[in-house]
Amino acid sequence: MTDEQKVKQHFEKSIENFDLLYTEQKNWLRKFIDKKLRYDNYERHELTLQECAKIKGKSVLDIGCGGGRYCIDMAKLGAGKVVGVDLAEKAVEMACKYANDNKVADVCSFISTDFKDQQFDEPFHVSLAIGVMDYVSDPESLISRMIEISTEKLIMSFPSKSTYRMAIRKIRYSLRGCPLYFYDNKDIEAILTKCGVKDYKIKKLGGIDNSGDYFVVVNLSENKR
Repeated sequence: MTDEQKVKQHFEKSIENFDLLYTEQKNWLRKFIDKKLRYDNYERHELTLQECAKIKGKSVLDIGCGGGRYCIDMAKLGAGKVVGVDLAEKAVEMACKYANDNKVADVCSFISTDFKDQQFDEPFHVSLAIGVMDYVSDPESLISRMIEISTEKLIMSFPSKSTYRMAIRKIRYSLRGCPLYFYDNKDIEAILTKCGVKDYKIKKLGGIDNSGDYFVVVNLSENKR
């Protein structure tokens, strides 16, 4: 079984639980865990919204869209077209429902496929890969493909190498048969350099034990000169 198949299998089973991050419809223990141990998930969400503050009328691609929460937010910010791609069919079903519930189905569309195999009719202004690099064995290929089909900006997150949180996640995901990868600042810089990226910024997010994600923004206008 390939990494992609393992990741798809994992999220077909767990997407509903994962999506609880973005709702208050959960018990007190889950609220406490999310607030204390997954703070960086909320921080990267807010930073993404800030980076897309001027997205009105533009197109957005969300790779690994999950339940479509970021896609819906992009539509509410005024994006003219939003496409979400995810390996898990169940995630896409959830995203379609949420888009309908939020009355943005005319702007958002969702595809269940491997992003690297998908062909698009036209490029996107902005491409997102939030919470994706955790499961990708070859980030250079994915980022290179993102660059090919994007014109203005890439927004990504990378899980950081830490002590206890990384160890706990590795054990949990290993038991579930799902691959998991971690990075430090030098790893990310090396990856971006291999992809020919010239203009980027890396921000270390908050978290207990310095375990927060890295938030990465690539400016493609300089990269494509």
